[in-house]
Amino acid sequence: MTKIKFKGIVKKLKEPWQPKDIAYINDTALRVAKIDGEYHWHTHRAEDEFFYVLKGNIYIDTESESVELNEGEGFVVKKGVRHRSRAKKPAWVLLVEPVKTKTKGEESG
Repeated sequence: MTKIKFKGIVKKLKEPWQPKDIAYINDTALRVAKIDGEYHWHTHRAEDEFFYVLKGNIYIDTESESVELNEGEGFVVKKGVRHRSRAKKPAWVLLVEPVKTKTKGEESG
C-alpha cells in the first residue's frame, strides 16, 4: 500500500488536459488533471463524473448552469449531461469516475 501525496502529484503534472491515474478502487479511477483554459463540450453517456479542486479555481459549465469551484470544493456531473470544465488560471483537480470512462467524452461540439 502506498500513501498518495497530492501536493507532489500537482507539482509534477505540467501538461493540461492529460489526466493521470493515481489509484483504482474496484472499478473506479482516481485521476488528477491540470485544467488551463477551456475544455471542449462533451458528454459521458453512461457514467457520472466527480470533480474535486485540489489547487486553484475552476468552472464546470453545463447547458443549464455554470458552477464555480474553489479549492476544497467538488461537483458531480451526472451521466448524460453535456459539460465542459474551464479555468482562467492553471488549476488541478481530482476526478473520480469509472475506470472505463473516456476522459475526453463520447461526443463534443
